[in-house]
Amino acid sequence: MCPDPAFHTPVLAKRTADFVVNSAEGTYVDGTLGGGGHSQLILERLGKTARLIGIDRDPEAITQSSEWLKSYGPRFKAVQSTFGELTQILIEMGIPSISGVILDLGVSSHQIDDSRRGFSYLQDGPLEMRMGPDASRSARDVVNDYSEAQLTHIFKRFGEERAAGRIARAICSRREAAPFESTSDLTDVIAGIVKGPHRNKSLARTFQAVRIEVNGELEELDSGLEAAIDVLEPGGRLAVLSYHSLEDRTVKSTFREASIGCTCPPDLPVCGCGRKPILRVLTKRGIKADAAEVASNPRARSATLRVGEKLAGEGDD
Repeated sequence: MCPDPAFHTPVLAKRTADFVVNSAEGTYVDGTLGGGGHSQLILERLGKTARLIGIDRDPEAITQSSEWLKSYGPRFKAVQSTFGELTQILIEMGIPSISGVILDLGVSSHQIDDSRRGFSYLQDGPLEMRMGPDASRSARDVVNDYSEAQLTHIFKRFGEERAAGRIARAICSRREAAPFESTSDLTDVIAGIVKGPHRNKSLARTFQAVRIEVNGELEELDSGLEAAIDVLEPGGRLAVLSYHSLEDRTVKSTFREASIGCTCPPDLPVCGCGRKPILRVLTKRGIKADAAEVASNPRARSATLRVGEKLAGEGDD
């Protein structure tokens, strides 16, 4: 049984599951459940007493994956929430620690392809971009209500867009006549500013920036990484798939920080900081999809997989 490609095709699925599952009877979390593709491959590797908790903020993903994975019975449980709430979810379920976590970041193929969700500049639809009902603002709110300075900031920070200032000014000028309502409204303004071969990249970067702002994605990532590392049992693994440089830098930096031990000057005879590493990085350079996977699933081209393993601390067996 393969996950429904119309909803989402998981990237680097086998490699990710092979890394994450190191105990056939453990408890695992798929923090970005989507259509259930990664979860299915993990469940296939688990024994009868193991379980997997799937988290997603999108109710459509919860519905799809719950139907897709119903044959696994009580070994699978779907929770509509954000992965940044992982600690609280586990507390409410009475689970003190887990054996592995996977986070497949960004927007799903289903969300991109559904014009009603407003994620893509290639389709006309409402300026929405909310991954779930928990998001407090829509893309329409951001584009129509943010100041020129605020728009410039998010386009630079979340989109790394060179024409951030010019695009922000054009948006503010255009909305004086009428508010932005559709993705086409925003696309037309960006296309009027950035011309030639860089147009599509600017469109993608600007839409990405608005999406990240709407969903608080980088704040969510910081919270989720911290929570995941904290709740992993010794030997448990965290696998993260990122799709753009902002995500990957955050993951790489967090892994590096968690893997650092003593920071005392090298000439100090005895450690005075008491710092010990809590994570071992298993993928020093990150893992990329091969040519065959990219050919069958173009979204895999930008994916980078990083994996860390929780180290035993003092008092751990």
